[in-house]
Amino acid sequence: MAETAATALLAAGPLYIAWKAFKHDRVEAAAVDLAAVTDRLANAVRAQWEAEAEIRRVNDPYPLPVSWRAADSDLVEPWELLTGLARAWPGGPPNDPARWPASANGLAGGDAQIGEVFSERVPTRRLVVLGEPGAGKSVLLIHLLQDLIARRPAGGPVPVLFSLTSWDPNNQRLQEWIAEQLRRAHPGLRAPASAPATTVTSRPEAHDLAQELLDARLILPLLDGFDELPPALHAVALDAINRALPAKLPLVLATRVDEYRAAVARPDAVVRLNGAAGIRLLPVSREQAADYLRRDAGGSQTLAAQRWDAVIAQLGTSTPVGQALATPLGLFLVRTIYNPRPQHALDSASVPHPGELCDTAAFPDRSAVDRHLFNAFVPAAYAPHSPAPPRWAVAQAHRTLVFLARHLESDRDGSPDLAWWELHLAVPARKMLLASRFHEVACPKVDQKRRKCS
Repeated sequence: MAETAATALLAAGPLYIAWKAFKHDRVEAAAVDLAAVTDRLANAVRAQWEAEAEIRRVNDPYPLPVSWRAADSDLVEPWELLTGLARAWPGGPPNDPARWPASANGLAGGDAQIGEVFSERVPTRRLVVLGEPGAGKSVLLIHLLQDLIARRPAGGPVPVLFSLTSWDPNNQRLQEWIAEQLRRAHPGLRAPASAPATTVTSRPEAHDLAQELLDARLILPLLDGFDELPPALHAVALDAINRALPAKLPLVLATRVDEYRAAVARPDAVVRLNGAAGIRLLPVSREQAADYLRRDAGGSQTLAAQRWDAVIAQLGTSTPVGQALATPLGLFLVRTIYNPRPQHALDSASVPHPGELCDTAAFPDRSAVDRHLFNAFVPAAYAPHSPAPPRWAVAQAHRTLVFLARHLESDRDGSPDLAWWELHLAVPARKMLLASRFHEVACPKVDQKRRKCS
């Protein structure tokens, strides 16, 4: 529950921002210019994920180093097959073969190289990003999206990040689901297109801008949250992706390693993402984690940084705290909880000491450390000590996030995908009725212009 609440907190902001960015963007059917539409959409997507990066404090104090190696060969297509496919495509490969490495091992890299790896080193521009829980898959997708938007030519395809958690591959075609996600996040794309879509369909939205962009292959899907789908649907979902997205359409799929391995290595059938290379994210090194914690505490010579000495001594080991802090997520949580901010005093009771994480009696295994970090994150994030104090007190934030977590658990089958347009479903119908009746009694007259009680 605590992990779901923390996820909801991190995810809620960009949903509203994305809607706001495209809310007033209506295009007349007679004057639709798809190149101009893609440019406006790219601007909206860029603003959305810049705000998301700010919410996640991705660049504070600096982006955590992330590195990767080539994925295990049994999870992806053979390298010779990928290069052969790309060379044989009508019109030739999507990038310069001279930039392709001699083998999949050449995909290894780190940090800002992700855009170059995807755009220039992967022959087919189809990639599976694999990683352990908390390894930084979602943040890496944000970096990739931002890099691709910076690289895109005017009127070119727009990378858009989608969470697969709300997709039912048994009952909805992937392209239909993507189109609906575009319409919900960017209502301006519901406007009619200037010409019939190339794909014949009976759906009433067939000729709107969302469908037109998909038909013109002007959306580059970055698919996150594959592992959040029910395990029984993983192989079905992979097969549906292969059937829905043409082999020459670039795409990225991010997932946890174990779930993907189980999906592609079933005894009754083998299914991989067609034409895709793969990378696997590596744990954060001891040196990188230590430098990050000390820098976030103000620098290695500060008193705040010295508080981390006991924890840093266990980084890179098999101890519970060493394991928990080998991922970007663990480091993000722990620095938020234990690093004092300018309004803190080091001896303040509100600033716990990170050395407590080394107590194996209190935290006998990694899961105990993880639970503690998730439970302590919300109080730390809403503590009233920042230069701009949060709108809500800690207790209010906790109640609200627990409420939203229960809604996700009971009404959305445990999905972390919080949809602002469905929040009314979280409130029982009886309470909605009582609230409506109370409003009628308390506000018998309503100013139709200002929509306030008078």
